[in-house]
Amino acid sequence: LSFARAVSHLYCSFESTVFFYLTYYGSVDVASIEDEGLRKATELQIAHFGQCPMQLFYRRHASRKSRSNRRRRQTLSEYLRLYDMKTGSLLIHTLPPHISMTKMLSKTTVVDNANKPLLPFTDAPLSYWVHLGAPPPGPHAPLISIRLALADRCMAIDSNGIFHFFRWAWKPEFIEEDLSDDGADSPDDSSLSGALDLFCDKGCFVAQRELFSFRNIPRLPYSPVATGDFSYISVSVSKTLFANRSLLLVLSDGDGKGGLAMQLVDPAKGLIKGEVIVPSAHADRITSIDMDPIGTASGQGGVGGELAFVGSADGTATLWRFISSHYWPLRPRVRMGGHLGATIYSVAISSSLGVCASVSAYRCCLFDVGNGAMIRNFSPPIGAGNNYAAAIMKDNDAVIQISFADTPAICLSTLGFLVVACCTELRRGDELLKEIFSLELLTLEGVHIGSSLLDTHKSPPKKIFSNADGRAVFVCGEGGMSIHLVSTLHPLAIVDQWRLGEGATDDNSSKHVMHDLDFGPTLSRPVLAAAGCSEGALRLHALQGIGKWSNENQRNTVSSAVGNVLALPAQTVKNALGGVAGMGSRFVGFGKEIGKEAFSVVRDREGGFFFRKNKG
Repeated sequence: LSFARAVSHLYCSFESTVFFYLTYYGSVDVASIEDEGLRKATELQIAHFGQCPMQLFYRRHASRKSRSNRRRRQTLSEYLRLYDMKTGSLLIHTLPPHISMTKMLSKTTVVDNANKPLLPFTDAPLSYWVHLGAPPPGPHAPLISIRLALADRCMAIDSNGIFHFFRWAWKPEFIEEDLSDDGADSPDDSSLSGALDLFCDKGCFVAQRELFSFRNIPRLPYSPVATGDFSYISVSVSKTLFANRSLLLVLSDGDGKGGLAMQLVDPAKGLIKGEVIVPSAHADRITSIDMDPIGTASGQGGVGGELAFVGSADGTATLWRFISSHYWPLRPRVRMGGHLGATIYSVAISSSLGVCASVSAYRCCLFDVGNGAMIRNFSPPIGAGNNYAAAIMKDNDAVIQISFADTPAICLSTLGFLVVACCTELRRGDELLKEIFSLELLTLEGVHIGSSLLDTHKSPPKKIFSNADGRAVFVCGEGGMSIHLVSTLHPLAIVDQWRLGEGATDDNSSKHVMHDLDFGPTLSRPVLAAAGCSEGALRLHALQGIGKWSNENQRNTVSSAVGNVLALPAQTVKNALGGVAGMGSRFVGFGKEIGKEAFSVVRDREGGFFFRKNKG
């Protein structure tokens, strides 16, 4: 408007950007005005009000590159259209208290399919995901914690405390790019449909479970499920790579008596590089652990590392700081209370907000990360669960009790919201008539914003975490994963769902449980989603941009691995036999030696991804 071709009064009249005529350069000849008063008034008008700068460009600018360009990786918020104020992408706008979510989804309660944008999980083609089941025989323990690492690795921990390692690759089907690098030739946002944006990458997954040759099974130091003490295990895996960006930090319950176990695990080789247990970190068993990156790992500058918030059954929580270039801490930085000795169910920490939260049965406490001071505490809110229980209550003697759910699922959004799971019980004396679980959205001031009722047949969610900008939360539980909007206008409205099976409804949903979810290579602009499921299964889901990212980051993994394997045998031949001329019979006898060396290199470096040793 200031320097372009629309500066002239003629062009502005067509584009409805007309200013007062004296503000355009050259629009009036002051010297030709004969009236002295009018000439002085014109000069004063120009001097005090100003004029548009002289025109510099006489042709239209090249259009800016489209935000939906297939060459650009989108964020999760852009996938789900979370910044669309029209909320056209919401699957469910309101959920009546007397109708379950499954029945709502089974009916025509979604927006019009003609106007509904495509969603990355619900509308994904079959080639965009792969399901890796556990090898026979079964039954197998569920994968309760999962983390994507490096360019093609995935590490998971099951409920028995055993580590599992996976390797994946995306095999693209290369197609000719029809978008030029010139911004003027790139189409605008309206010309690219949702299918082109989300599902333009053609290809399929190639993945397998790594079976390394190890003397001892890599596992956690202590497994409460194996000993039969408790029904779940407390474990957390860092998002930051330690020791020259090659090892993952794993925190878990060390001994079931308050000890904290720390392990450094190599996801590429499937080895535990270091292990230490800090005894008596708490007076009772550790119930929940949450970790969040700090410094360079979180994009904020400073020394990279992780902050860990550990909750215990003794009613206290501790804050630990792990720096990637320093030794492990042997004592916590801050110890926090506030629960009057009640068991802490779940904890959450946000380094960007500088706030951590801990939840017990009837109290939620917020603390300052810097000094450990309690900011505030509040009781469970009265949400959708109470309304549903009141609607179905037929016995006047029944009593409604509301508490925080006994689950490690809790989330702190970077927008300043807290998402917790609540349990509403309908009781007659000591008899439990009905148990209802719901998600509650609160501000950090403790103000209740809204709630979302979970299916009546489901158990409490297994895990809740937020995306990078805090606009949505991912809720893992029975049947799969659901994405809820963090908003005061549509609190916890469902945006998208990732179901583990077509029959994952009602009674069948208990057979398909998603325990954990991770996005890679980064949470802000992911190209892959990995889910740890029941029966030891891993499910991978591709997102927009995986083809280009795999071509840039994974094209050398297979070739370099094969090249390294064959490099040493080739050098052996050259050193032993010399030049090519006159080799003759000298080559005979070196076959077994070369074969043994190549096999040993493959076994040590690749761990069975390309080859597998047969028994006997």
